[in-house]
Amino acid sequence: MMMLETEALSLAPSLTPALTLQIAVGHTMVLDAALLQRSSCLNVAQGLLRVAISGLELEPLDAPAITLGFLQAGDQLNLELLRRSRLHLEAIFPVELKDDEERLPSEGSNSLNDWTVALLMIRHLGEAEQRIAALMQLLVERLGRRCGEWYELPMLLTHAQLAELSGHTRVTVTRQLSKWRKAGLISTQTCPGGGLRLAPQLMQA
Repeated sequence: MMMLETEALSLAPSLTPALTLQIAVGHTMVLDAALLQRSSCLNVAQGLLRVAISGLELEPLDAPAITLGFLQAGDQLNLELLRRSRLHLEAIFPVELKDDEERLPSEGSNSLNDWTVALLMIRHLGEAEQRIAALMQLLVERLGRRCGEWYELPMLLTHAQLAELSGHTRVTVTRQLSKWRKAGLISTQTCPGGGLRLAPQLMQA
């Protein structure tokens, strides 16, 4: 896995009016409340990013971040969360964010509220296998695609990230993925573009 590089962003109101943020693959940008002086909402012009949140009591680069969801081109990032917290934006694919508050979300887009509610529902399911399967279904439904007889998630999340998203330990996630891999239900031998390949049985569980 690529090591993440993290940088903190602090913007002054004297900067140019047209606000555009770009994040390279494998980098995480940390936003603080100073950005609210420039904008209250950013549109994802391109790319795919993981959005996480942390409190203000720790230094930005030391704070553990809790995943809220994933955003891609056409989605919007509401910055009101910055009033009492920091946002951590990790670029899974190269990301460009633009300040365009008058533009409405595109049809079929997802908000962080949609993601947060869906992840909360998953964390309240009973068994580990049920939770992790529901998480995979959610990720594929919103970010993936059908590839022949299989489904493809176009990125590889670490076992630790999947554990955080599902509300389980990394050990539990590793055990479940190993079980599915032995059964031929998941594979990293994917269609062009890379990622994780999942059998239809997992999507229908």
